[in-house]
Amino acid sequence: MFLKDATQHSLDDLAAMTIRLGRELERSARAVSLGGNSRDHGFVARTMRHLAERDPFDQRHVVSIEALRDILESDLAAEVLHTERRFIETHLDRDGQHGEVRDCPVYSERGQELLDVQMTLLRFVAAYDATLDRIAAERALRRLLSA
Repeated sequence: MFLKDATQHSLDDLAAMTIRLGRELERSARAVSLGGNSRDHGFVARTMRHLAERDPFDQRHVVSIEALRDILESDLAAEVLHTERRFIETHLDRDGQHGEVRDCPVYSERGQELLDVQMTLLRFVAAYDATLDRIAAERALRRLLSA
């Protein structure tokens, strides 16, 4: 989970976190020129504008955030330099390390920056979802208490 126990945050805290992460996402996406072509780059800029203006909760942009994920994945795929086999630990017990060998992508410098953008996007979506969940919970409680 990208938010540590969302139940500990007030609705105000969740909304502020979503707004802050949205602005951080916009800045980092702009810094790496997210969008592999001019059409995608323009789409990203238009999608991110509402985040820069501190308006992440406009429902018209929900589909745009999903499309943004696809653009980011495409940009990341273009930044893979090669793959290398690595041991990935799956668990540790009294008998030692257990794991498997996987082929892992090695990214260019821009690819590394795109991975950071991807992590910010995931944190933004988690905060956004947690905020809307809290709002829905409060509405449900009000309906329950007024019945």
